[in-house]
Amino acid sequence: MEFKQVQTKKVAEVIREELEAMIRQGDLKPGERLDSVEKLSQQFKVSRSAVREALSALRAVGLITIRQGEGTFVNKFDFSELVAPVAEAFISKQEVLELFQVRKMLESGAARISAKERTEEQLAEIRQALEEMNQAEDNHDLGQQADVRLHLAIAKSTGNTLLQELMQQMAETIGKTMYESRRIALFGDSKQFHLLQEEHEAIVQAIEARDPERAEQAMLEHLMRVEDGMMLYSE
Repeated sequence: MEFKQVQTKKVAEVIREELEAMIRQGDLKPGERLDSVEKLSQQFKVSRSAVREALSALRAVGLITIRQGEGTFVNKFDFSELVAPVAEAFISKQEVLELFQVRKMLESGAARISAKERTEEQLAEIRQALEEMNQAEDNHDLGQQADVRLHLAIAKSTGNTLLQELMQQMAETIGKTMYESRRIALFGDSKQFHLLQEEHEAIVQAIEARDPERAEQAMLEHLMRVEDGMMLYSE
């Protein structure tokens, strides 16, 4: 009999999940200001760096806003019914499959349009997210955040408002699957992590070259490989 290795959760991930649950349940309401990092670290009995990492993860998926000099505030939590079935804390294998079906349709098309419509400023935003991903090999949370930002930046660069809204609504659930795929890559074989980076680089290069066909294909191949990896791991 074969057993899967057990992966323990990082402190920052536990804090993130706790704060996210409080937002979902209404214990933390839209517009409410969170306690300071120092106070939260005291309440959770963890380091301030762990709290900052948890807050960064929540900001990456749009649950909070961090205003310099003012504090951290809870955003309105209102996912449409379109994404409600997959917006739970845990999604099943079938829901992962359905999510990837939607992502392959939306994001391959988004990459194609981005290659034709993106501005230099938008390309710089996409490049910045990619660079942050490249620097986060040993940090699941930061890598996942940059991964989400990259895919959202590509959607934004299409100029299609509805597409941007759909991607933003799906961002939390996409972020969860991205986190898992990056953790699987790092936990299993470092070569897999670098393959993920190469796939993202291929997408961005095609967008930069204004090559719609290549951008669409690169995005589709990337999503298909990540999907296959997650399905294999969950068996």
